[in-house]
Amino acid sequence: MLLKDRVAIVTGSGGGLGRSHALYLASKGAKVVVNDLAEAAAQGVVDEIVAAGGQAMAAVGSVTDVDAVQAMVDAAMQAWGRIDILINNAGILRDKSFAKMTMDDFRLVVDVHLMGAAICSKAVWEIMRAQDYGRIVMTTSSSGLYGNFGQANYGAAKLAQVG
Repeated sequence: MLLKDRVAIVTGSGGGLGRSHALYLASKGAKVVVNDLAEAAAQGVVDEIVAAGGQAMAAVGSVTDVDAVQAMVDAAMQAWGRIDILINNAGILRDKSFAKMTMDDFRLVVDVHLMGAAICSKAVWEIMRAQDYGRIVMTTSSSGLYGNFGQANYGAAKLAQVG
C-alpha cells in the first residue's frame, strides 16, 4: 500500500497507538498531521517522521475544540492542498466504577471519544466529498463491544463510534 501524495490527520498521535498509526502512514509515503494536546509529544513524532525522510506537521489542540480542529484542517489544506485520511484516535480514560463515577468524568470521556470524532469527521467531510476520495477510521475498542468494569463511559463512547 503506497500513500504517496496522500495526506493523513491522526488525532491523539503524540504517543501510543496514534503514534504507531502516524509512523506507519508516513512510512508508506503519506504526509501526516500529528495532533495531540501535548506540543512536545506531537513535535517528537513529527521529528521522527522527518528524520525518516517523511513530511509531517504538528497540530496541537483538543478534538473537542471546533476552532482548533478547523485550524488543523486549514493548516493541512494550506500546506498540502488535500486531506485523504482521518484517523479518529484521540482518547482519554477516567476509569471508575459507575457507582463512583461523576457525570463530569462520564461526559468528558464521551466528549473526547465521540464528539471529538464527530467534530473532526465533519471538518474533513466536504473536503473529501469534493475530492471524490477520503477514508475515515475510528479507533474503537472491545470495551465498547463487550463492556469492561470501570469503563462505562469509555465503553459507551467507543460503541457509539461503531454506530
